[in-house]
Amino acid sequence: MRKFLLAQLLLCLFAIPLLAQDRAISGKVTAQEDGTPLPGVNITIKGTSRGTTTNADGAYQVNASKGDVLLVSFIGFTTETVKVENQTTINLALKADASNLQEIVVTAQGIRKSQREIGYAISKVATEDVTVGRSPQLAQALSGKVTGLAVYNVNNSVDPAVKIVLRGYRSLTGNNEALVVLDGMQTTSTILSTINPNDIESVSILKGGQAATLYGSAGINGALIITTKRGSKGKLKVNYSNSTNFEQISFLPKIQDKYGSGSHYATAFGTTGYKTDYLARMADNWRSYENQQYGDMFDGSMRIQGRTAEDGSQLIIPYSAIKDARRKAFNTGVSVNNQINFQGGDETSSFYMSIENQSVNGIVPNDKSVRTGTRLSATKEYGKLTASFNAGYVQGVYNRTSADFYSGVLNQPANLPLGDLRDWQNNPLANPNGFYNDYIQNPYFDADNNRLNYKDANINGNLSLTFKATDWLSLTNRVGIMNNSRTGKNTTGKFTYSDWAKTKSFIPSPFFRDGDGTGIYRALSDIPGSVEDYSGTENVINNEFQIQLAKDFGPVSNRLILGNSLYQRTTNNMLIGSSAIVVPDVYNVSNRQGILRGGQIFTQERRLGYYADYTANYKNFLILNGSFRFDQTSKFYKPDRPANYWSYPYYGAAVSFIATDAFPAIKSEFLNYFKLRANYNKNANDNIPLYGLDLIYPNGTSFPYGSTVGLTVGNTLPDPNLKPEQVYSSEIGAEFQLLNNRINVDVSAYTQNSKGQVITVRVPNSTGFQNLLINVGETKNWGYEAELKYLIARGSKFSWDASVRYSYNDNKVVDLYPGINEFQIGGYSYANTNVIKGERFPILKTDGYQYAPDNSGRVLVNATTGYPIRNTSLVSRGGVLPRHIAGLGSKVEYGNFGFTFNFEYRGGNVMFSDLGRQMTFTGTGKWTEDRAPHIYPNSAILNADGSVSANTTLVREAEYSLWVDNYRLISENFVAPAWFIKLRDINLSYRVPQSLLTKTKIFSGASIAIYGRNLLTIVDKLNYYTDPEFSYQGNPTPGNQATQTPTTNSSVGIGINSTGQTPPVRQYGVNINLTF
Repeated sequence: MRKFLLAQLLLCLFAIPLLAQDRAISGKVTAQEDGTPLPGVNITIKGTSRGTTTNADGAYQVNASKGDVLLVSFIGFTTETVKVENQTTINLALKADASNLQEIVVTAQGIRKSQREIGYAISKVATEDVTVGRSPQLAQALSGKVTGLAVYNVNNSVDPAVKIVLRGYRSLTGNNEALVVLDGMQTTSTILSTINPNDIESVSILKGGQAATLYGSAGINGALIITTKRGSKGKLKVNYSNSTNFEQISFLPKIQDKYGSGSHYATAFGTTGYKTDYLARMADNWRSYENQQYGDMFDGSMRIQGRTAEDGSQLIIPYSAIKDARRKAFNTGVSVNNQINFQGGDETSSFYMSIENQSVNGIVPNDKSVRTGTRLSATKEYGKLTASFNAGYVQGVYNRTSADFYSGVLNQPANLPLGDLRDWQNNPLANPNGFYNDYIQNPYFDADNNRLNYKDANINGNLSLTFKATDWLSLTNRVGIMNNSRTGKNTTGKFTYSDWAKTKSFIPSPFFRDGDGTGIYRALSDIPGSVEDYSGTENVINNEFQIQLAKDFGPVSNRLILGNSLYQRTTNNMLIGSSAIVVPDVYNVSNRQGILRGGQIFTQERRLGYYADYTANYKNFLILNGSFRFDQTSKFYKPDRPANYWSYPYYGAAVSFIATDAFPAIKSEFLNYFKLRANYNKNANDNIPLYGLDLIYPNGTSFPYGSTVGLTVGNTLPDPNLKPEQVYSSEIGAEFQLLNNRINVDVSAYTQNSKGQVITVRVPNSTGFQNLLINVGETKNWGYEAELKYLIARGSKFSWDASVRYSYNDNKVVDLYPGINEFQIGGYSYANTNVIKGERFPILKTDGYQYAPDNSGRVLVNATTGYPIRNTSLVSRGGVLPRHIAGLGSKVEYGNFGFTFNFEYRGGNVMFSDLGRQMTFTGTGKWTEDRAPHIYPNSAILNADGSVSANTTLVREAEYSLWVDNYRLISENFVAPAWFIKLRDINLSYRVPQSLLTKTKIFSGASIAIYGRNLLTIVDKLNYYTDPEFSYQGNPTPGNQATQTPTTNSSVGIGINSTGQTPPVRQYGVNINLTF
């Protein structure tokens, strides 16, 4: 690997021709209005491709000869030309010009358009906005910076997973994630974890509808168009960057610290010996070996925790809470990122190369990962032919636990010194044979004994050839390939308990209680161990051919793009494993007991498309755009199906009208630029699973049995007339520039209707099936977006700008199958997400309380026990997707110092915490602290005659039964508002003055920054449980894909969380950046 990277580097360095040695021209470019230095101004020598850009101080240097003409251009300013005579210094002041808003953005299929001609909402995120918080994950770096975009975190492990949604959900059971396009290559959000954010030139966010028409059904949910750096023409530049990052737990549930280990051991009510004093019952509930925490109050006495180990050792500890005991169980995570990049070129070529290495030690002990990658891109002009290529390779090596370490930590009492029990190999009281708990393992042993070890490799690349035949005709072909592979091993260590642990381990006096017995309960079942080997590959081929025609006819500029697209994706996942091994620590499938298990899933899909994009520009103020695409897809193809079932068209139109250019009289110092835009689009969503038209034949129960194979017919019958969902979108918007371009405003309103949703409905068993997969139902999705950017101050040494973003999104189930008004799409039997006719979706439903019929809002309780009465029927609690997303960002520069921050708000939704339910069972939750006899809050009694009276009955056993047997089973208790406010990122930087760098004769740039991510999180006061951003997705464990049916449903688990996710973290660190 090292030799390969070195060979690449040497090839690039020696392939660059020596640049012509002309006279050096230097100077500074400022804004004419106030003299502010302008960074990033393009300065090129007219008639050539040579040039440079100004630095952060507005300074530049370029080699030019006498008689050359410098072309100076910058977005939002007039373009200036200056002829080079005998001078060596040329300073320029550019005049602001709103009518010259010609920022170029990358749109669908790699088509570059100026911002003013685009008739739909599009957001562009630049490199500095992506890297400000030094997030190693691109998706997380985008949070809060784009209107309408929501990033959902599944976990914070060393291999984090995310889900990206633009403008909410539109499909009931299909995929609602945005398409990701990397340098023209169609991929998915999984690619985001492999991209080095510093390699990114820009990210364009197409928010659906007309914006992504040219991608067909792949772009139905919008798209992230990622363009990586291609290098710059000029002398060789080398940049080195180091980031050292620390992360710590930022959010833990509210935990009680008053009571220790115990369960329901006191004599039951109604039996002989029952104690009426609740304190006495709590004392009877105490047990040294319990993971439940319903014992008596901490009193500081010395007590045993657990039983006597075989060597006679005992864990005698103070019976008092240890501050932050659970938080201390986690490590401080550390990650170090080193990267170096090279770029340069001459008049006709440029190149860019980067090498990155990132090592991560996670917050869960012994969890770690290493990511190593390189990217190389180059462009060369051969007269009328321009060739470019881009290739990247990333390898990730991961070693993490498959155990629920989070749950294991929360299950320990507050007086347990968990940190002293990490060394389970050498500490007899931490070893499974001596660990205090009768029911669950030492979380450190569990984490070490259950491991996921896997290696990911991603290779992606593309080659693009553009031939400019004439000034109005050019041809482009771009072929891209991508290969993702994963090989791994899931293991569980074999452990055989000692005879002592099984039958002899005892509790000494005075801590022994009647019924305690001898031996550890969990030791009665040895751990058989297991091993799974798996491998998976994904291969994608994507070819795009385009004919581009551009011609002016009078006042109308015309551009037509004709294209052909071929996309093919092939996956192959295999698994083989055993549920028991013979020899400990030998993880080979041949070292097995019993029959091997395994599976394989092979899929292939192909999509062939033809498209056209036509733009007519009348006098640069009225721009009309029309798009058309015709697709043929293998998902809906079968030899006997009509052609219109698997081949179908998409189309759309957009208009952009720049009023300030059409009517110059309305332009003023207040109103500098005003644009109106509108678009309409019809698209289709082929969201059925691969091979969804075919019956599935799974293995029968208990098969294979030996060498006998048994198959059964699946219980879902696909409708032979299945077609893609039809989606109709419309959008209007406006853009303003005010007060000499200091204020920029962008607003949008949109709506989408999706008809013929593909869903599964119940059918009579007499048909031979339980379900039918059919086109039925309709949904509506709509929303509003607004963004304001304000340049508050701009001077030679001080500048300050701010931005505010807000988006509102909602949806509705307009219609479902006749006779079906709702169905479940994810969750548990007691709390789940649903689709309900006439409601937004997904809707959270849970069981709950029975309420007094007098509409007082009081809960009904049992008149005898005082316990609340459960309503077993599931009731709607609200939508789980945020209706409101807002962002606030600001950037201040003073001299060489810079300061930026970004906040994000999401709200208008609810969540269910299964974590809270689990913590109620164990007695860990702070909400279980009220264990003295009391009247259940806000309660009433329903009398036999139907009247309601105030409740005066004390709960019978508040020290246990109230919480475990009653409160826990009422899922309404664990529903909370899911809004949050987060300080997404903050950065304080210092740029070393150019005067000091010049003296070194080595560095041309240097900076240092301290940064933080998610340093502040504010949630609702009723949310005791977790960060609402985290949701359980039901993603398969690495390797298990081979035993699961392919599906497109990504809705499972949104709005529901558990301990399955690693806890949320805050991150902070330092970055050093050097340019040579």
